[in-house]
Order: sequence, then structure tokens, then C-alpha cells
Amino acid sequence: MSPYLTARGRWLLLSGSVFLFMGALLSRPLILFMGEIQIALVALGFLLLVPSAVAVDRRRVRVEVDLDEDDADVTHLTGDPFTLGIRVINESGVTLHALRAQPFGAENLECEPLEEIQALPRRSATRASFVTRARLSGRWALHGFDVRVSDPLGLIESKDYLPCAHPMEFIPKMALPRRAPRSRALIRAEGGRHAVRRLGVGTEVRELRDHHPGDPLRHVAWKATVRRGKLISRNFEHEASRRAYVLLDISCSMRGGSPAGLKLEHGFEEVLAFARGALDGRDSVGMITFDEKVYGHVLPSASPGQLRKITRHLTGLSAVVDPELTELDDDEVHALLADYLLIQERLDFKKGDEVDPHTGVNTKLLKRWLSSVERDNLERYDTPALREGVVSLETSLARRFAQLRGVQLPYRVEARLGMKERGLVDALERVIATSKGRHEILVVTDLCGVMNLDLLSRGVRLAKLKGNTLRFLVPFTPAFYEPRLDSTRRYRVLKELFTSAERDERALIVDELRKLGVRVEMTHPRFA
Repeated sequence: MSPYLTARGRWLLLSGSVFLFMGALLSRPLILFMGEIQIALVALGFLLLVPSAVAVDRRRVRVEVDLDEDDADVTHLTGDPFTLGIRVINESGVTLHALRAQPFGAENLECEPLEEIQALPRRSATRASFVTRARLSGRWALHGFDVRVSDPLGLIESKDYLPCAHPMEFIPKMALPRRAPRSRALIRAEGGRHAVRRLGVGTEVRELRDHHPGDPLRHVAWKATVRRGKLISRNFEHEASRRAYVLLDISCSMRGGSPAGLKLEHGFEEVLAFARGALDGRDSVGMITFDEKVYGHVLPSASPGQLRKITRHLTGLSAVVDPELTELDDDEVHALLADYLLIQERLDFKKGDEVDPHTGVNTKLLKRWLSSVERDNLERYDTPALREGVVSLETSLARRFAQLRGVQLPYRVEARLGMKERGLVDALERVIATSKGRHEILVVTDLCGVMNLDLLSRGVRLAKLKGNTLRFLVPFTPAFYEPRLDSTRRYRVLKELFTSAERDERALIVDELRKLGVRVEMTHPRFA
């Protein structure tokens, strides 16, 4: 309970104090009485507020997300606002007045406050809603609401927090299914069906040529034969399916930009565009995500649901809890969850005789509690986005709880130089080992931190030796910072120096890749 005066209450208290002072100074009982009435009203407001504040403090008031059965599995589009319905339930024996609530959730969620509820009678419930949107694609959680209630006079308010855990998934618009399939003539060259010059039965004539021994008679172009006086055969284009793979760098450098994550969001769009092009041509496409190691692998398929599988995996990349890829060790995760549960569940794991002197957390008690709620959390919060394509799902109870409830574990901030190329080479080797045959491989990586060019070259040569074709899309890091309207000369100079250094560093790697016959493109965001 944390009561404080509203603007109306402050003016009433101030005017009452002035009346008391002037009444005492001038010895006017009437003025004194007027001041006493105003002070008494403030005191009355406080007394009337106490029951409501106690009801909220003891969580006799609950907030729940109100979803229809048809809306329970709806995935939202990144950047588009939508309205989320909630129910405010008053289980106490007092009426709540002027109830206001501000949603609290993940950093990438933008939430508008709820409309004020003038009065919520005792033991009743009401429906409300608020508008929210996500700046970036991913799995972002609403954690609860900062709730304010007032006395009936509107003089004093009390502020408290009510939990309401509700993870939501946001996908790029590129992942939406098309209303009508594209014609084959419009399919992108990077994926989909490809015209291969080979003799055989086809659908369209590529050219007319002289008849060769062994050509089927049905391919003879009789009109052209009569016209030229010699046997002429029709040569057909034959459409052959090709396998496609896309490799996405999910490292800390790819999660940079301004706002943070802009570069990885751009990578999502490139991945989905490539995958859609392949699937539109009825080709199989697979995806691998990597950092210093392979993190996820969506096996290749040409099924209609393949794009959905890829999208789910991309969505789950915001909830990485792998100890090798996140910033916090297990002790720090326990401390983070202890603070979270103290606010969210009113559970204090920093007391008892078995408190760890280093972390200040009763780790044994915390683990027992996490084990007791594991099944319920899996039933309520687990989604395919957390499982689709992830190579290893083995993790600690604490990390799994954080992932399910949407408690963000910061991704590793610093990259170890020379390790990203190991993850990339491992991804290329996995492509070769998983699916035989030739592949069209698209690699989306910013190449930041790549030092061992010999290792990278060996991986690329191995992939090309197996008949694969490679193409690199390289987000140019300096371009992924939104231009500042109030940029100073010092900022512009620093950015130019950074841009020049980044260009020179990338040029060495790009030149090496191009010498190996790899197509490399530097990409920029939409606003650049």
C-alpha cells in the first residue's frame, strides 16, 4: 500500500492549510472552521481509500487475459497494433473507485493504459481492453499491471502491482500466407523451380535445332523441317526441383542496431523471402540458425506447413536460454528469478537457513518450487515456437521456467573472435550430412568477428565440392542505425570513422569469399 495525494487532494490540503494559518493569524473562527473541513475531507478520503488499497495489496483483485477459444492461438503481426481483452475481477467486499491500470511487459512491447473503470462493485467482474504492439518479431510476455485505485472523492490514490503472465508471439508480415499462388514465371531465381537446359520431355520449347541420332521422332518440328529441307527437332525446357537451405546468424552482433534487434529483424525478412520463393516453386527448403555453434535446425521439406515451421523457429529466437549463448550463469539466473517471483508471486526465496552466501538465494527451496510448478507451466505456456527446430532442449529448471514465462535472459553481449566461423562451418557440414544432393544455400550473416579465413574457406570449398551453390547476404552494420535528426558534428565524425573501419574489415572477408566463386551482397534496411 502506497497512498499519495492526487492533484485535487494536494490543492485541497494546501488550501486547507492556508485557511488554518489565516484563521489562526486573524483569529477568525469561521476561516479556521473552513480549513478544518478541508483537512477533514483529506483525512476522510484516506480512510475511504484504505479498504480498497488493502484489497489490492492482498490481491483480492485479479487481472486475467480474456481470450475467446477462437483467439487463443492467434499469432500477431509485428508492428501492427491490436486490442487485447482482459477481465478485472474484484473478489473483495469493497467497491473500487477510479481504477486505472498500466500494462507492464517485455521491453519490445508498447502498451497503452486501460481506460479508467469508474467503479467496480464488490464481488464482481468487468471487461476491459488495451492496445499493444511489438516493435520486433519474437515471443514477448505481458507480466502484469501497475494498478491505481482512488477514494470516492478522488483525493488520494494508491498504487500496487497485479500479476498477469501472458506470453504473445509476433511474426513478420512476410510470414503471412498468400491469398493466391504466384505464377512460375514470377518465382525468384534464388529459390523455387529452375529452368535446366536438358533434353527430355518438357512443357515449353526452348529452341529449334538440328535433329541428332537418337532424338525421339515426336520431337521433330515438321513445319520447320519442310521449310529448311532437313530434319529439325524441338528442344524443351525441363523444370527440375532443387533443394534450398538458408543459414541465419543469430549472434550478438546480429542482434545489434538501433533500435536493438533491427539487424536480426532484417535477417528474418530475408530468410522468409528466400523460403517463400523456394516453396512457391514446390522445392524443399530447410533452415539452420547458428552462432558459435548450431542452435536450431528445421529439416528441409516442401510441405505447405514448412513456412510456418520456419516462422515458429524465428519467433522463438527471442527466448534463447542456452547457457553458452546467454550472459547469465546459473547462479545469476537463480537471483533473477528470485527477484521476479518476489514481485510476481509474492514468494521470498532469500530467506531461510540454506541461503547461498554468494547469490543470497535459497537455491534448494527455489529448485523444489520450480519442480512443483513445471508441469503446470508446460501446459499453460509452452508453444511450438519454443521447440520448433531447436537442436537441444536440455536445460535447467530455472532456465526453462524463464523461457516459458517470458523472463528475458540477456543474450551474450561480447562475441569471442574467431568463433562465429566455426558455427557457420558446422552449419554447412550439417547441410551436407543431412540432405544429399545439390543445394542452393543462402547465408545471412554480418560476418562480424570472423577472423579465421582459412577455416571459413575450407567450409565453403567443401560445400561447393559437393555441388552446392552459395550466396551470402551481409547486413552492413553502420546502415542499421536510424539517422538522428539532432546529430552533432562529433556524432557524424564518429559514425564516418566507424563506417570506414567496418567497410575495410568486411572487404577482406568479402574478397576472400568472392575468390571462391561465392556471390556476396551487402544489404541495408528499408530506411537507409
